[in-house]
Amino acid sequence: MAQPRVTLSRIAAKTGLHISTVSLALRNSPKLPEATRAKVQRAAKILGYKPDPILSALVAYRTTSRPITFQAKIAWFNGYADRKAVRSIKTLNEYWEGANERADELGYKLEEFWLHEPGLTPSGLRRRLLARGIRGILVFPMGTPVALTEFAWRDFSAVALGYSLTEPQLHRVTNHQFRTALMLFRELRRLGYLRIGLSLVEVHDRRVNLALSSAFGAYDMRTPPADRVPPHLRLHWEDREDFLKWLRRERPDAIITHDERIYDWVRAEGLKVPGDIGLAFFNINRTEKTLTGVHQCDHRIGRVALNRLENMLHVHESGVPDFAQHVLIDGEWLQRKTTRQVGPPAEWFLDLPSEEDAMRQPLTTPPAGKTI
Repeated sequence: MAQPRVTLSRIAAKTGLHISTVSLALRNSPKLPEATRAKVQRAAKILGYKPDPILSALVAYRTTSRPITFQAKIAWFNGYADRKAVRSIKTLNEYWEGANERADELGYKLEEFWLHEPGLTPSGLRRRLLARGIRGILVFPMGTPVALTEFAWRDFSAVALGYSLTEPQLHRVTNHQFRTALMLFRELRRLGYLRIGLSLVEVHDRRVNLALSSAFGAYDMRTPPADRVPPHLRLHWEDREDFLKWLRRERPDAIITHDERIYDWVRAEGLKVPGDIGLAFFNINRTEKTLTGVHQCDHRIGRVALNRLENMLHVHESGVPDFAQHVLIDGEWLQRKTTRQVGPPAEWFLDLPSEEDAMRQPLTTPPAGKTI
């Protein structure tokens, strides 16, 4: 015989609390003390409570049909030594604007917490968040790879943007950097560029989990030997001379890079862009008028991160996950003025006709000579 569904009334009777308090506790509402939420959630688990998906859908519909009102605050961690850097770096500012826009739509407010504030300790940060009723955290990219292992993550739902938070391994939302790099190589080959060079700063490649150099390796090992250009990896952003030595030695047809200063360095060397050399960049703004490259959809990344965090808050998912999930957002190729069509499209190692034909077949089409 099927067991009767555990109701909120039954949990209320077991805990001695009002049904409205039980409802708030099961939604992990910051309006209640932590001890009350823990008591209700513990009782619900013992009784075997499971939300009714039909009722949950109805509540969600009724909620979204009403005007949005303020619900709670969500923290965003700023780990840059220069506090203003996050809002001045276009990628990170787009993250913030996307997250803030989505938070406003859902009735939340973002509140900044600068991790380099004098005297701020992990325990002090925890107390400050709890005192403000904050249970959700967005961890923004840091200036360098950083571990935050002493903070009490168990008390919060948290999502990281990018890979610069090395520990703990939280759920993350970021651009699909590996696919972005492959997109750059592919589109340059379609424009007829053959000898394509890659110029990276080591710390940046590490911040994106080595995705850029990894994609280059996949490309390079499948490229005809005559088209291969050894990559350029410099340790310091300002090392212009090291870049120019590589440029003069290898003389690539086109360069892929994340450093927009290379545009000026190449032109100062007397090369015309795109007449003598093509340039394509890993992350450009959608409103960019000059630079060719990939727009990584940073605004959307911020919105998706906020959505992921809100879902965690609703299902009371907190602490460091056993297995971190990565949500990877594709970018879009934007053809601007630093590249041109220099010849017929060159062979691309992923364009395998037999696989492409197979992938275009409808799922319901049976193999030749067979019937379903």
